[in-house]
Amino acid sequence: MRFLLAVVMAACLVVAIAAVAYAVYGSGGSPAVGYVDTASQVVRAQKFELVDEEGKVRAVLGLGRDGAPNLDLSDAKGLKRATLALLPDGSPVLMLSDARGEERATLTGGPSLTMRDETGGERVALMVLPDGSSGLVLRDGKGEVIAALP
Repeated sequence: MRFLLAVVMAACLVVAIAAVAYAVYGSGGSPAVGYVDTASQVVRAQKFELVDEEGKVRAVLGLGRDGAPNLDLSDAKGLKRATLALLPDGSPVLMLSDARGEERATLTGGPSLTMRDETGGERVALMVLPDGSSGLVLRDGKGEVIAALP
């Protein structure tokens, strides 16, 4: 699970760096409007949007309503499919959505992994408990616990 989180965080970092590079240099190789400081090569903003060739927003790096940073990735249809964010307490969260834009899996720095069905109902929860032991909860389609460990 840590490897998956590391891979996703690395991918998000690459997208964020690409968004900043595009904001600084634009598509023509010369400094764009977002370019702020030639000496330090720093771009400062509260929000960056990465758009495709058709102008459709595909990634947004910005601050949420609570002031915490987040990165949203959208598919070609414009549906948000992945979000990497920090919660108000500073812990990280990765949310993955299906082709309809419905949240299906959430990975937190707790660490925990929650998976949902098509209706949004929690079906599987895997976590590391405060004492360091593992926990697993399986639910049926009605949300009733059908198995739990420990």
